Amino acid sequence: MTAPDDGGARRIGGNVRAARRARGISLEALAGLAGRSKGWLSKIENGRARLDRRSDIAALAEALQVSADFLLGGPAPEIRPERRHYNLMPLQRVLMDAAPDDPPDIRARPLDVLRAELGEADAALRHADYATIARILPAVIGELYAHAAAGREPARSEALKLLVLACGSDGTAMLRHLGETNLAYISGERGRQAADLLGDPVWRGAAAYGQAHARSSANKPKPLMVAARIADEVEPHIGDDPFAHQVHGMLRLSAALSREVQGDHDGAAEQAAEAARLAEPLGDAPEAFELFGVANVGVWRASLAVEAGRPGDALRFASEVDPRALASDNRRAALHVEKARALGMLDRGVEAVRELKHAERLSPVQVHNHPLIRELVTDMLDRAGGRDLRGLAWRMNLI
Repeated sequence: MTAPDDGGARRIGGNVRAARRARGISLEALAGLAGRSKGWLSKIENGRARLDRRSDIAALAEALQVSADFLLGGPAPEIRPERRHYNLMPLQRVLMDAAPDDPPDIRARPLDVLRAELGEADAALRHADYATIARILPAVIGELYAHAAAGREPARSEALKLLVLACGSDGTAMLRHLGETNLAYISGERGRQAADLLGDPVWRGAAAYGQAHARSSANKPKPLMVAARIADEVEPHIGDDPFAHQVHGMLRLSAALSREVQGDHDGAAEQAAEAARLAEPLGDAPEAFELFGVANVGVWRASLAVEAGRPGDALRFASEVDPRALASDNRRAALHVEKARALGMLDRGVEAVRELKHAERLSPVQVHNHPLIRELVTDMLDRAGGRDLRGLAWRMNLI
């Protein structure tokens, strides 16, 4: 094992201990502020138990007055070759140095071309092909800015809608999976600016979804915490538009997560049940907004059950999901990740590793940069060995 102060394998509990000592707070006082026992916190800090629920991480971060990002740690150091194939600097420039109402001085291609390019980026995201997304998005976003700022309808409105999808969906998702949370936040903000210029409540809801998930929910980010209110604002404008129904459904799932992070299990279950009701008549459409449908709701409900500390329910929800109905390697990987988290809670380590290997084959960066999976794998290393586990840990730069 690497030393505890090595950035690669440091446990979340080590970060909790460092923050507690820096704040001059006793173990007993911090445990009381977080609503947990002193013994539990001692085990967390000493690596004898793992933090696997975002609500506990959020409570500790609030008590310590630090960002949950600090406790979770940064993304995995890149020792594998995959990051050589993409460069985020062009995307960073267009997100930070331009905006929907302040475009770069470039010639914009026709909207049909940009729409097709964005479709290619969206397909790449579903296959965890970050090199393609990083290549496509900077030029597409910059040129959509130019169309939006030109002010000619209907091109302006179409460009703004495409910007919500490019920045608020594809951009934030890719950057979050890569651990680039600050840039993901900026991407989500650009999507919100586009939606505000458009002035359509459904598209504002779509942009709000991207903002809600730009950062870890353990931070209790405001866009996530107000998801229920945004869903309520979207609901009267749904009509018979499938896209509007999908946006509304994803906001209900976001509201369920916000409730769960706050420890409101009943509220989370109520929002998730509403999302399931909304998904039933829609089925599973491959082109649905954020893949809202029966199968994806099942993945979310498995995740919410893990957050609630109900691994048996999580595995039941996961068993009801047909992976073939998830038109995305990322979401199929998420299904395996949630099963692994549930199995870890049940001390079924061999099965958990098997699920993580499935997830890794589908979306390696997503698995390698997932802070709670890094915590789970490090914890299992402390408790057991095995070639598969050590191989996974090595690929995650944990040993």
